[in-house]
Amino acid sequence: MSAPLAEHSDKKDKGVEVVINGTAVSLDHDTVTYGELGQLAFPGHDPQAMFTVTYRHAATPHGGSGTLVAGESVKVKKKGTTFNVRLTTRS
Repeated sequence: MSAPLAEHSDKKDKGVEVVINGTAVSLDHDTVTYGELGQLAFPGHDPQAMFTVTYRHAATPHGGSGTLVAGESVKVKKKGTTFNVRLTTRS
C-alpha cells in the first residue's frame, strides 16, 4: 500500500524532459534560456563563449523549430523538445 504513494510522490507534475546534444535532461521549469542551454551543454564554459542553439518540437506557434540567440528563451513541451548546442568560434 505504501509503494503506490512512493511512486506518486516521485512524479514531477511540473517536470519536463528535454534532449540536449543527444543527452536527456530533466528540468523543473518549462521555459529555457540561451544561457541556460549553454551551461547545461558545456558546464564550466568560458562566460564569454558564444553558442549556436537550434531546437525542434518546442511549444511555439511557428511550428516548434528555430534558433536561439543570446537573451532569448523558448517554451518547451513536457516531453520531446530537442536542442543542439554548439560552441561557436570567433574569427
